Order: sequence, then structure tokens, then C-alpha cells
Amino acid sequence: MEAIRAKSGVSYAPPRSAASSQGLTGPDALGAAPATREETLQRIAAVRQQIDAATRDDPTAAYKARLQQLQAAGVVPASAGAGQGGGGLAGGAPKLVQTAAGRNDVAQFAGTGQGDRWRLESQPEAPRSPYELRASFVLPATLISGINSELPGTIMAQVSQDVYDTPTGKYKLIPQGSRLMGSYASDVAYGQSRILIGWQRIIFPDGKAMDIGSMPGADSAGYAGFKDQVNNHYFRLFGSAFLMSAVTAGVALSQPEQGPNNRPTASSSMSEALGQQLGNVTAQLISKNLNIAPTLEIRPGYRFNVIVTKDMTFSKPYQAFDY
Repeated sequence: MEAIRAKSGVSYAPPRSAASSQGLTGPDALGAAPATREETLQRIAAVRQQIDAATRDDPTAAYKARLQQLQAAGVVPASAGAGQGGGGLAGGAPKLVQTAAGRNDVAQFAGTGQGDRWRLESQPEAPRSPYELRASFVLPATLISGINSELPGTIMAQVSQDVYDTPTGKYKLIPQGSRLMGSYASDVAYGQSRILIGWQRIIFPDGKAMDIGSMPGADSAGYAGFKDQVNNHYFRLFGSAFLMSAVTAGVALSQPEQGPNNRPTASSSMSEALGQQLGNVTAQLISKNLNIAPTLEIRPGYRFNVIVTKDMTFSKPYQAFDY
């Protein structure tokens, strides 16, 4: 208190107003009201010049000012420019320059900063029925028909174990011996060793049937697709290469040698052209064997699992001939 009450030799001057700091004095100062209509127009023009000077180097501010002019003219609706999905700024103007996180940048895993990003909005869902088989469960089965990837086709399998419900595990939903019907893809690329399977229907032992969409098949370890025997056709590939080299050498040997002073005759020219054409045709036919894709074979008896991708709801446990 004594320090506050003590006299000081430091002079204090009150801060100037915004108008006086910008050189506006007298009737043009912001604190004084305009006396005439001309003074009001002059003051509005001066403020517009200040806004233009402030927004000349800021593209976002310029965008906001232009957007307000278009909204006032009725060209753009008032809701335009509102930030949605985290891409907007305060005031409804979106960012003009978007900075994308790199592929190996950990900033892409950061939260948006809005609300609690550690809160999960979803809630646990109760089973629709006690006789339900939830997604991510498996149906153990054994392949009945074999698979050859040279042509697409339909395959059959058989459920090898009884399958029970997910909530309690007491009710048998799919009995052992039920048939599975599915399809496989035949478009195999070079170096591929697994074949894609899709199971579409279940036929129960008592004749009932159920459409299951297209649930994928996986091996006993959970890897997608089936893998058993792979035929890469190495004998055909290397045999075609040796045969092509022999044809190329034969074409070269069939051409007559021309001396420096010997002019080619008609018969020698025809034989040379014939040898070249036959060699080219043969080489093209042999080169097609070099593009052959591997053949995947799955033998009958292959043990696998059908991955349940959608919840399967039954009206009651399985009972034979209850229809």
C-alpha cells in the first residue's frame, strides 16, 4: 500500500484510440458521431479500405468476405460454406489449403479435437433370439467334391460337427451331416497358391435348406482360401523355351549364305521368306505356353471352416422333420 501511495516521477499517458492511431481526428474520429450524410459515406468508405487492406494477403478472410457478399445478394444460400466433417473454420468458411498427413505420419491417428475421442458411441446389442449364431463363428466342414482351378464350378461339402448357438451353447442349430453348396473362382494369377471359395447354401439332413449368402471358406488355421496342390507347369514352360530356341536356330540355319558378289535368286529369296514366316508362326504358338497360369487342385476330404460373416437367426433349435 505504501508503494502504491508513493509518488513517482514516471509520467503516464492514456492510450490513444484506434481512430487516433490511424490518423483519424476531428469529426472523422470513431468516437465522434458524423454530423452529415457525406461524413457518414466517407467513414464507410474508409472502413471498407481498411478491410480490403487487411484481407488482401489472407485468402481465407477474402473467401469469407466474398461469401458474405454472395449470400447478401442471394446467389449463394446462407447455409453454404458451413464446415462439415471437420473441414470448416469458425464462421462457416472452409480451409482453402488442406494439409494431408503423410502415409507414415502418426498424426493421422490423432483425434479430431471435438468431444471425447476415447468414448465409443456404440452400445452392446442383445441377441435377437436364443437360437442365434453370431458372426465370426465357424462351421467346421469337410470337402466332398474336388476342386480344379482350370474351370469354375460348383462344389459340395459336409458339416463335420454339430454347431450350437452363441448365447448359451445349449441349442443345436446346424447338425452334423448337413450339406454345404458353394462356388470357387478360376481366375488364378501367376504365383498364386490359394483359391477363393464362397459357400452359398446349407441343406439340412431332413431336407430343409437355408441361403447363407456367400460366406468365405478358410483353412483350419484361419487363412482365407484353400491350399493343397499347386501345379506350376514347369515342364511345359521349360520345354516350350527349349523348343523355341530350336526353332530360332533352325530358321537361322535355313537362310542361305550370300557372298559379297552373289546376287540372290528368286528361289533363294522365296525359301528365305518361307523359313522366316514359318519360324515366326511357330515361335508365336510356342510363346503362348509361356503365359500359362498355375493350376490349383484341392482334393476331396480337405478339412476347412466356413467363416460366419452375418448373424444367423433361427426360430427354434434343429429338429428333424418339424415342418
